[in-house]
Amino acid sequence: MLWRGISIEPEWVVLALLVIAIAMGRGRSFIADWGPFLLLFFAYEAMRGFAAKTGFAPHDLSGLELTLFAGQLPTLVLQHAIYQVDSVNPQDVVAMFFYLMHFPLPILVGFYFWIGSREHYRRFIASLLLMAFIAFLTYLFWPSAPPWYQFPEGQVPTSQVVHKILNETVDKFWGASYFVSPIYSHLTPYPFAAFSSLHAAFPALAAVYGWHRYRVVSLVLILWSAAVMFSIVYLGEHYVIDALASYVYVAAATLMVEGFLRWRRSRRPTSARPSA
Repeated sequence: MLWRGISIEPEWVVLALLVIAIAMGRGRSFIADWGPFLLLFFAYEAMRGFAAKTGFAPHDLSGLELTLFAGQLPTLVLQHAIYQVDSVNPQDVVAMFFYLMHFPLPILVGFYFWIGSREHYRRFIASLLLMAFIAFLTYLFWPSAPPWYQFPEGQVPTSQVVHKILNETVDKFWGASYFVSPIYSHLTPYPFAAFSSLHAAFPALAAVYGWHRYRVVSLVLILWSAAVMFSIVYLGEHYVIDALASYVYVAAATLMVEGFLRWRRSRRPTSARPSA
């Protein structure tokens, strides 16, 4: 799909996984477990467009980023060091890959969890959805501008321009032939959903839920999270603080879901102990 210029969207990944589930003889349980998740997942996507209509002005986090990094903007440092406007380089393609795998990755990890344990899958998905909707509330009431928006060409000195490398790379490869399905092309995009970064949060949450049951997978996901952080900063889509804040959202969602489940288990009546 990347090679042919087709947008990697959740519905294509889920359809492929449905075929696998049917081949495993678990088609019905797949539909029962994944149907509600997909409904809420697409609801979240649709609701992001609603945030664009609230009228809240986006916040500029560049000052905080500059303070955190002693007057340096990591996005500008990376782009000045390795980005070439007139060509497509390996780092552009790699960063684009990690960025576009934003939605497929948690679905693939969720499927891996689902094969091993439906209960473990449900806990992971519950945390994922809770985190997404907490982030939506942030975008709704406290929107923030990404680096590419804050430092656009023509409005800041050339040395301070942040390139939107993702769009530039897509144009260099495919131009107008890049395919986005009608499902997504009709959703209202929202450029101010930068803080916190769900691109950074999704693989981090997957790593948390894989740690005890799938240690090797979790370690791979930790490395994946590091690659995502590099990618979103290099591409100009997020500040580093967006990614760091997302880990707080990961912790909050995990603690709330796991805490609720422990509380619910503690409320269940225990069976009577057998007499001696």
